[in-house]
Amino acid sequence: MRLFKFSFLIISILVIASNTLASTNINLNDDSYDLLLRLEAEGLIQSGLLTTRPLSRKEALRLILEAEENAEHKSLFIRQLIESLKERYRDEMHEVNYIKPLHDMYGQYVYTDSSHSEKFTYNNDGDPYEKGSNFRTGFSSTAELGMFSFYLNPELRYSDDDTDQIMNRLYGILRLSGLELELGKDSQWWGPGYHGAILLSNNPAPLTMLKLTNAHPVILPSVFKYLGFFKFIVFASKLEKERVIPNPYLWGMRINIKPHPYLELGLQRTALLGGEGRDEDISIWWKSLISEEENAPAIREDEPGDQRAGIDVKLTLPFDWQPLQLYAEAAAEDEAPSELAYLAGIYVPRILNLERLDFRAEFANTYVKQHPNVWYNHGIYRSGYTYKGRIIGHHIGTDSRDIFLKARYFLPKTHNGWIALSYDREKHNISGKIREITDELAMNINVPVNKALTLKTMYRYGRIQNLDSIEGSDKNIHIFITEIKYNF
Repeated sequence: MRLFKFSFLIISILVIASNTLASTNINLNDDSYDLLLRLEAEGLIQSGLLTTRPLSRKEALRLILEAEENAEHKSLFIRQLIESLKERYRDEMHEVNYIKPLHDMYGQYVYTDSSHSEKFTYNNDGDPYEKGSNFRTGFSSTAELGMFSFYLNPELRYSDDDTDQIMNRLYGILRLSGLELELGKDSQWWGPGYHGAILLSNNPAPLTMLKLTNAHPVILPSVFKYLGFFKFIVFASKLEKERVIPNPYLWGMRINIKPHPYLELGLQRTALLGGEGRDEDISIWWKSLISEEENAPAIREDEPGDQRAGIDVKLTLPFDWQPLQLYAEAAAEDEAPSELAYLAGIYVPRILNLERLDFRAEFANTYVKQHPNVWYNHGIYRSGYTYKGRIIGHHIGTDSRDIFLKARYFLPKTHNGWIALSYDREKHNISGKIREITDELAMNINVPVNKALTLKTMYRYGRIQNLDSIEGSDKNIHIFITEIKYNF
């Protein structure tokens, strides 16, 4: 019955979705998402499902045009913000094929005075900065050829101790009617959180995966129309060999709906299964899908794996005098299904009439009193819910709490340049006798010099108390990042 319902939804999408050209994705670290979230919080974007990312470039353009249509009586600042976004996605304005050997080029310099800088460099696609000087330089190439699109992003990484050439992202997308099939290496972010996501984020390196989704939100037929705008994602990936159980599979599925223009809901699941020495046949995949025989004894090779499931909600209140967004996410572990990890936040896109100033506050918790360290861990998959040493979900990891505050000011006389100040406090090993506590102060400056060239600078000061939960082991860390990027 579940399979029948899912098949019905897929067929419905194929029937009613538009047959536009394929399009590449917008990288998760692109500040276009910040600007789209601002427009959504102002009530100008009502059909977008922004808690599931990445978005395709064509979907972003659709949302920008929707915001433009609803912005007739908005301020000059908002209309200029929309115009600057339209300029970024001008190539998507027309249904034409193109190949861009150089879509953009960038260079980045990072200096950190500590080998523990990873505690303050998260949600960066797993990029491991070493103590001292680090350089990154790369470019991206894109092609959109009818029902096919391609993305290529090689990168050169240099530190004082090592030099690597990597393929940061590489994927192709096949679009068939309203569905997109993606194969390759890319990152995902599931949920309304800004500073972290419980189940899937870009904290680790991009996963090599097979992913199926509908390109644009759709309204389903029959009684399903009351769900509002609908989007789904199903993906599968194979993790690295250097684990306690080498090369397990990671799969996930997410459903997004918007039953009201100002209410967005999400349901999601992820699971580890298989791996070297464990069953991987179709019956194991089926048991994992329907959660059958979950938490069977560890000695059984046909135990279906390590699963997590969650729900999230985002409410937009676009009051003229003071718009705001409220959001929350909660998820359960299979080894302690009644004990939830969660996050909650508030976003104020402008403070009264100060439309260039916004504010965000977010709290996250993975501490479970009755089951210490249960989150992101498993009795069989003892390498945890990680990829190449990084948590796949929220960067704080298990048995932790986090509070994050951020204020940003949009600079006048720039192409949506801004300066931001943020504070973050994390507590780790909460169930233990000695807690590690990190405090971070950061300043970010983003200045588009013109329509093509952007300069970014960041300074982070971090203080760690009881490093690695060793009493009295304190440390101060300084991180400086500067980046230049040119879009062709």
